[in-house]
Amino acid sequence: MTKIHSDSGEVLLKTSPLIDFRKRTTAQPLHTLPQDAHSSAKSVELPPIHDFMGKLLQPSVIGRLKDYVLWQAAWRSGHANGVTLEQALASAPEQAPMSINLDLTTACNYRCGHCVDMDILNTGIRYDHEKLLTALDQLIDKGLKSVIIIGGGEPTAYPRFEEVVRHLKRRDVKIGVVTNGSLMKKVLAVSDVLGRGDWVRLSLDSASNDTFAAMHLPVSKRCTLDWICGHIPPIKDANPDFDIGFSFIIVWNDCHGNPENIDEIYAAAERARQYRFDYISYKPFLTRAESNNAEIVELVREDRTDIGDIIKTIRREVERAKTLESERFRVIESTNLRVLENNSYREYTQQPHNCHMQFFRQVMSPLGVFNCPVYRHVPQALIGGKHAYADEFEAAQKNTLRLIESFDAAAECSEVTCLYNHANWFIED
Repeated sequence: MTKIHSDSGEVLLKTSPLIDFRKRTTAQPLHTLPQDAHSSAKSVELPPIHDFMGKLLQPSVIGRLKDYVLWQAAWRSGHANGVTLEQALASAPEQAPMSINLDLTTACNYRCGHCVDMDILNTGIRYDHEKLLTALDQLIDKGLKSVIIIGGGEPTAYPRFEEVVRHLKRRDVKIGVVTNGSLMKKVLAVSDVLGRGDWVRLSLDSASNDTFAAMHLPVSKRCTLDWICGHIPPIKDANPDFDIGFSFIIVWNDCHGNPENIDEIYAAAERARQYRFDYISYKPFLTRAESNNAEIVELVREDRTDIGDIIKTIRREVERAKTLESERFRVIESTNLRVLENNSYREYTQQPHNCHMQFFRQVMSPLGVFNCPVYRHVPQALIGGKHAYADEFEAAQKNTLRLIESFDAAAECSEVTCLYNHANWFIED
């Protein structure tokens, strides 16, 4: 009997019946390699949006977690008796990921110097729209619960953005939208179908028009921070039920030449509250690792000698921002920021060899289906083509499980402060 522990008590999972496999092999999968000893990360309260372990223990989805764990246990046991992965795949759970990051387009009307997707913007690569809707329907039929419409480009620049949102809401899918704010009329157009649990987050990263322009380099001159924020009150008047957030990526000196905005942390919170945002979210600057193109936190660089001073300044300004909190306005610190501040970020880079969360969360992009937002458009993270879940659904499922075996997270993600770290170790244990 396998045991899973949670804050609410102990859940017992029955062992699965012996699976009859035929072919034998001597190949050794990653999960049979010795796992690196990992210490318990310091007590860091994860924001609810990043508490993936808690989400997997919800009554509505824990059955899917059981199915996956029991399949992994049977496969690992079977491998000891010569079972191949291809044979084990025949008994794998036929499930879609519970959540996906959906990149609607590679088109973008900004030229942000801090953009981690700069290499893929405005490439002209796009979906066949009807196949996109087919893929979403098939994913929903197999258990997809939530979609975050985000990155790769500006999602509201997708010509049929409103149609996609309304289609997902007709299927009772929870939705998040991350936008640069340049086309808020499109958000207003779909605000009538958004509700509790849905959210829209604007990537603004500044408190002044000058800093905003220097950071984002919008194509349109009318697209100022004041102009964008002015769209929020009418949307809140039209529908106050869903959250609208103000996202602030903290940039300090020497972040690849990007304008510094540490001194605007507090003023940004003032602005967010004034314009009726529900929250402001602070996160550290990300860049891409040279070795594998993974997204990593800039402060992880070993050659920095000013980390302590930078963190002290960030902490002081975030604490000032928190004095503005009220029943209607929240200040949120991202997991990456929290673990940097308490110096536990290295523990979040100690990953198990198998990344289990790619079974439950993936990225669907015009460039393909990928195993993690950190590895959007990275070849070694590719699960299938952009229409994989429309044309080859079963093959994409099988490729996910193959990638869980072949993608060595302990090596590939050794510089990544992984948001899925807790959940991956929980499943592994």
